[in-house]
Amino acid sequence: MSDNVKLETVSEPAAGYNDLKFYFSNLNTMFSIRNTLAVDMMTSMPVGSMQRRIHDISSLTKRIYAETTTPTVTNLLEKVEQEAEQNPDNWNEWDQANLREMRRIHSHLAALPPELYIASVQVSNEGRKMHANALKNNSWDDAQPYMEKVVALYRKIAELKQKKFNTRTPYKALLLGYASDISEAQMDELYDNLLEPLKKLHAEAIEKQSSQDAPEELNGDFTKADQMWLNETILKMMGFDFERGGLYVSNLSPMTGSAPEDTRVLVRCGDSDTFLDSMSDTLYQGARGLYYQNLPDSWKTQPVGQDQGALMMNSLSVLYETIIGRTPQFFDFISIRAEGVFRQFKNKSFDPENLYRLKKVINKTNNRNDADELSKIFHDILRYRIERDLINGKIEVKDVPARWNKESAELLGSEPKTLAEGPLQNPDWFTGRFGFIPTNTLSHIIAAQIHETLYSAFPDMADKVREGNLEPINEWIKENIHALGRKEDTLAMLEQITGKKLSTDGLLKHLERRYLSDKR
Repeated sequence: MSDNVKLETVSEPAAGYNDLKFYFSNLNTMFSIRNTLAVDMMTSMPVGSMQRRIHDISSLTKRIYAETTTPTVTNLLEKVEQEAEQNPDNWNEWDQANLREMRRIHSHLAALPPELYIASVQVSNEGRKMHANALKNNSWDDAQPYMEKVVALYRKIAELKQKKFNTRTPYKALLLGYASDISEAQMDELYDNLLEPLKKLHAEAIEKQSSQDAPEELNGDFTKADQMWLNETILKMMGFDFERGGLYVSNLSPMTGSAPEDTRVLVRCGDSDTFLDSMSDTLYQGARGLYYQNLPDSWKTQPVGQDQGALMMNSLSVLYETIIGRTPQFFDFISIRAEGVFRQFKNKSFDPENLYRLKKVINKTNNRNDADELSKIFHDILRYRIERDLINGKIEVKDVPARWNKESAELLGSEPKTLAEGPLQNPDWFTGRFGFIPTNTLSHIIAAQIHETLYSAFPDMADKVREGNLEPINEWIKENIHALGRKEDTLAMLEQITGKKLSTDGLLKHLERRYLSDKR
């Protein structure tokens, strides 16, 4: 795009607004291309071509930065905002929200000088390789020099964003990128309110579990083709539009990408896996696919027409996979279909009750990926406390293993035996993904709160799930969340649709029902 572009504008609330829409429409196109490149890399790229594709994605990301922060866009945005402030009656709610989102995107990119933004892109790309090397050697000495470089970079980024957005701490400035409408203090308070009730609930659930026979391990012949047939059935039940999307096996990690007109759901699926693993990916990623497909069509090229971001996206994934997708009623529906596709008739491990109990076994583990729904929250508190203090300068990289062991002993009841079970178990810090981890718990809280509201709207919801009829639920979510794009902030939208502010009450009730009473 040239800095000298002049477009004829018609029917606009302020002179220059249509020009801004043109710029951000082109930006949306670049995001879409980047997503398509990433999806292709995850599904069909030869291993030897990965570095080239990462280079291409990096180049496009840098281009996005350059185009968004060009003086023409910067000056035009300021001009239109001034006119909007002087003539508010000319603006409807959607255009106001669109202008607000334009500013949000521009502010987050313009907060960083080009050299820092490029450095963050490089870290994002090379971090997984560095993490893999440290994990292979099981050595913090190998990890520490690189981690010190990343932490120094993100402390600088956080410092600049703190000044730009006037946040109380540097860490909150990074949290803005994932959960913009919650403060670090609120996050601390939520975890403080959860911790003691969760410890009590966890102890009671362990005691109950120990008094019961263990569920039977799932056994059978789970070919990839059969698993993917079942996964496609689940996506259809969820209301996924296969004329505008598809289901694919990922060579790397599960993800959902591309655009509303081309939505790719990528799941992990291997012949040696049980169908429960790829089914979980399908529910989780399928919820994201539905979000993309049901965004407001008339605003699809504009910032206001995009999804809410990590917090609401993850919340809907948790709602479908972790809450609805692990109920006894869901397994009543799935069991008979799984028996048929895998030819496991009279196989007791396929009984609905057994499948339900398999998905809620509490397993004490130091690895978050292997943890159950309840225990994952303790893992998230552990990681949140460390990365918060790391970015805020209260601890240094060299202190991380000892701090991890201390938090692990307190929250999980044991210390990791290896670094792979400790601070090396996840690549997020190596890729600069500071601020993301709290969204796991926030999403769990939001999902449970939405679930309570759905039960009020549909008192026969359990019967609908047992029948595999998710259409009323899907339509409610589409109308109240998907179709609103970014018209409202996440927590404002949550209060609007549930009638309550963000609260841990719904999550605690859900976990108590699941682990102590077996209801819903």
